[in-house]
Amino acid sequence: MKDIIFVGWVNQGRAPVDGEAAKNQYIIAELKKNCKVTVLDFYKKRKHPWVYLQALWSVVTKPQATIVLSTSASNIYSMLKWFKKLNLRRNVVHWVIGGTLGDKVKNGVFDADVIGYAKHTLVESPLMLRQLEECGVKGVMQVPNFKRIDYLPKVSVPQNVLRFVFLSRIMAEKGCNEIMAAAKLLNDWGIEDRFVVDFYGKVADDYKTTFEEGISGLTNVNYQGFLDMRQTEGYDRLATYDMLLFPTCWRGEGFAGIFIDAFVAGLPMIITDWAHNSQFVKEGETGLFIPVHDADALACRMKECIEGKYDIRRMKELCQMEAKKYDVRNIITKEFLKKIELI
Repeated sequence: MKDIIFVGWVNQGRAPVDGEAAKNQYIIAELKKNCKVTVLDFYKKRKHPWVYLQALWSVVTKPQATIVLSTSASNIYSMLKWFKKLNLRRNVVHWVIGGTLGDKVKNGVFDADVIGYAKHTLVESPLMLRQLEECGVKGVMQVPNFKRIDYLPKVSVPQNVLRFVFLSRIMAEKGCNEIMAAAKLLNDWGIEDRFVVDFYGKVADDYKTTFEEGISGLTNVNYQGFLDMRQTEGYDRLATYDMLLFPTCWRGEGFAGIFIDAFVAGLPMIITDWAHNSQFVKEGETGLFIPVHDADALACRMKECIEGKYDIRRMKELCQMEAKKYDVRNIITKEFLKKIELI
C-alpha cells in the first residue's frame, strides 16, 4: 500500500463543521481502504500549532509518500511555491476545494506554473477545468463533489402550504437577507398562510443580530437549529420540505455539498445563477434560477411555486435520480485512484 500524506481541514474524529471538512472526511475514509494515510489536520491549527512540525516530519521521513493537498489554493499556494523552488520531486495531488481557483489563475492572482506544480489538480466544475487548461495548467481533472449515499428518503408531496427550507451557514453571503426580504414581500401580498420558511445551520457571529431581527417579524419564518446530515433522520427531516432556497453570492462557492443533500432529499432548488451553480443544477428540472441579490425575483419564483406553476412532484423525482451520480463510492474508485497514482 502506498503512503499518503493528507493535508487539509478535517476536524478528525468529530462531526464536520462545514463542506470542506465533510468532503475531506469522505476522501480520507475512501483512501484508507487502499492506502496508508497520515492525516495532517489543519482545522483550528492555532490551537495545535505542532501540526506544522508534524507536517515537516512527515515530508522528511516519508520521502516516497504522495502528498494530497485537499483545500483551497489560498491555503497552500505558498507551500506549492516552495515545493517548486526546491524542485521537490513528489507526486503532489491538489484536490481543490471551492470555486475561485480558475478565476484567480486567469486573472494573474496565482501563477499557473505554481498551480501546475501539482501533478494532478482535481476540480469540481467543468468551467474551472476549462479555465485552468486555457491558462496552461496540465494534469487537471474534473471530479465532482460527493457524499456517501446509503439512503434515499421518501419525499413529501406538496400540500396547500408549501414548505421552503434553507440549509447552510446562515450569513448574508449565502442569501439570507434576500430570503427574509422575499418572505416579507409574499406576506405583504397576502399569501402568508400558504408557505413557511425554515432555516437550519450555524448562524455567523457577525450576522446573529441581523438574522434574529429579520425573522422576528415573520410569523411563518423560523430558525430550527442544526440538522445532522450524517444521520438518516437528517434526510428524513429534510425530505419533509418541498423546495430548498439557496440564493448564494458567496465568493468561494464551488459545488456546494448542499446540492447533493437536496438531491438525496428530493428537493428542487430556487438558486442564484452564481459561480458554478448552473454546472450542476438544471433549470426546470432540479432547480429554478434567479439573479444575484434579487429578493423580488426570489419572491416571484416562490409565488409561482406556491401557485402550482411548476410540477414540483416531478422535479423531486428528478432530484433523487440525480443524487445517485454523486455517491463517493462511484467517484473514488480504484480506477480513479490509479489515474492519480495513489495505488
